[in-house]
Amino acid sequence: MCIRDRIQSKQDKVIQIKILIMPINTALVWALALMFPFTHAGHTKEEWKSRAIYQILTDRFARPDGDTRPCTDFRKYCGGTWKGITKNLDYIQGMGFDAIWISPIVDNTPNGYHGYWARDWEKLNAFFGDETSFRELVEECHRRNIWVMIDVVANHAGPIGRDYSTIKPFNSPDHYHDYCNIEDSDIDNNQWRMENCRLADLPDLKEENPFVREYLLKWVKDVVKKYQIDGLRVDTVAHMPKDFWSEYSKSVRVFTMGEVFNGRIDFLKGYVGPLDTLLNYPLFFAMRDFLRKLSFGSLWTTYTQLHKVFGKELDYMGVFINNHDNPRLRHYVSEEVSRAGIAFVMVSRGIPIIYYGEEQDFNGENDPLNREPLWTKMDKSSRNYQFIKTLNEFRREMRLWETGYEQIVYDDRLYVIQRDLIIAAITNIEEAQSREVEHVEFADGTKLCNYLNAKDCITVLNKRIWIHFAPGEMVKLYVRNKEELPVSFLTKSSLCLFRSPLALIIYSGVLGLSLIHISEPTRQAEISYAVFCLKKKKKKK
Repeated sequence: MCIRDRIQSKQDKVIQIKILIMPINTALVWALALMFPFTHAGHTKEEWKSRAIYQILTDRFARPDGDTRPCTDFRKYCGGTWKGITKNLDYIQGMGFDAIWISPIVDNTPNGYHGYWARDWEKLNAFFGDETSFRELVEECHRRNIWVMIDVVANHAGPIGRDYSTIKPFNSPDHYHDYCNIEDSDIDNNQWRMENCRLADLPDLKEENPFVREYLLKWVKDVVKKYQIDGLRVDTVAHMPKDFWSEYSKSVRVFTMGEVFNGRIDFLKGYVGPLDTLLNYPLFFAMRDFLRKLSFGSLWTTYTQLHKVFGKELDYMGVFINNHDNPRLRHYVSEEVSRAGIAFVMVSRGIPIIYYGEEQDFNGENDPLNREPLWTKMDKSSRNYQFIKTLNEFRREMRLWETGYEQIVYDDRLYVIQRDLIIAAITNIEEAQSREVEHVEFADGTKLCNYLNAKDCITVLNKRIWIHFAPGEMVKLYVRNKEELPVSFLTKSSLCLFRSPLALIIYSGVLGLSLIHISEPTRQAEISYAVFCLKKKKKKK
């Protein structure tokens, strides 16, 4: 029995509190909203940060006719389509995801099953389906309140050597940079070669050519508008100049998340602004090192540096532990440790991204072995599927995207963070252990219960707690007893979203003068939470 089930059994008491407070509370929120207005725009990064993304390799997710025969050659098309995704949205939504990221959609050169080898920008990839089936996918996603992010490539065309005649519309040598290939030594030492030479011998588009530049900008703008796309994952960002990405992002006016396959935090910083945000590769490397016991101390240091360099921008970065470009974590570690990695993604600061197949414990190594067909195993009862479902419920119920992030403990075995009203503890060892955790920001006597196991409760004493891991237990999500939480937390009125400290002060004054009829313990809890939000805003300054 999870703590969320126990909380549900006490729903009547919560509803009574809501009925007493909501009419005045709602009116007050509206009044304050007029005094201190929020700024909203559709599908901005501020709205995207509440979403959880499920990454799909279109060719490997589901066939349109339900065929579950295995794929015989992972280097070629296996048969997944947009219609296959549409027919299996229940599977995705059942885990709690409200956004999907799918493969690039344009026509590709032979065996471009992954979508990154563009051949004809004016055609959709016929292996994935036609325009009707793609529209149906987007429309059905939107009907379900699932946002659609498509992968886009502007840096290169498919592998055709130096004969450009088959590429449309970029069929002239003038459309490409002079021939040279990026070497490993260029990655951190020669940005000019990174932007002007070929990645993996893929023809490098010459974005300074007016025709190339104008076409790419118009193409992406038209695609977003035509198909009502909600966001873009932008490929190979470090291989094109920042001024191009600034124009690219402005042309679409939807959320853009770029891929800079690099762990250097200062280097990544330069691409936030030209694009809305990036995949958080520095955190990816640090999380993996911790879970694989390869480096101790890097996780704490990496997050500290990320916070220093990016600040609030961390809330919008894509957090992941697996993707199509790297061996799956499960290839190196046990199922339990891999599951700890999933939890890491879901409780970290940023937008969580789960790569398809993690829910079925896939363990493929390098490309293409990490691109397994999912249709051989789409089990909604699997342990990982249910675990991800619970974590999405936890993230949404606790509204983690609105909370702070404080590192409390880090050593070679344990990483503990506090996100306002919750404490998450993740270990990288499977043996039983008991650990004392100091400096928790809860009053003495506060009872905390594990969201994953309602019987696992601890009490704060002298700003300390004791955490006991059973064998094979690697994740703890301690939540303050929900009966003691502020009404604003229960009703999702979100005091900490008020942009003006004055708004919080006014609200606290209304509570203090007993202008709202609620019990004294509830009033004190609400005032405490308002004060907490004020302190939080002060720290951010």
